[in-house]
Amino acid sequence: MSKAKVLVAVRDAHHVDGLMRLAWEMSNGMNADVTALNVVEVGPGLPLDAESDVLDKSGKEALARAQKFAKQNSRELSTRLVRARDAGHAIVHEVEEGRDDLLILGYHHKPALEEVILGSTVQYVARHAPCRMIVEVLPPRHNQP
Repeated sequence: MSKAKVLVAVRDAHHVDGLMRLAWEMSNGMNADVTALNVVEVGPGLPLDAESDVLDKSGKEALARAQKFAKQNSRELSTRLVRARDAGHAIVHEVEEGRDDLLILGYHHKPALEEVILGSTVQYVARHAPCRMIVEVLPPRHNQP
């Protein structure tokens, strides 16, 4: 029987520690491997494989913070940086490909109109992920985009 797997979707470095702490707590009870995922959303005007350190900078920072957290807690962590047009679709694809048992991701409240017009990554993933999912409601950031 294969070892259980937990996937943690981290959007930016600001909330990585809280999400990783939750992942460690859950993975300990499951005796699971943990992977941190960052999805870089790329607009339609740019190829997904465009050479650009600027595109990946925030994602690399979030994954580096996750690695630092893992090292401080003497844990092994795999990381993946993925480029996609839509984060929700990419997260579901990664869960399906990795056959993950649990997905953990954070959610920032948005104004109601923005939520209706633009939709929500969490809403999409909740409807389509083929595994259990934990959503942590994250506190607002002062400089949230």
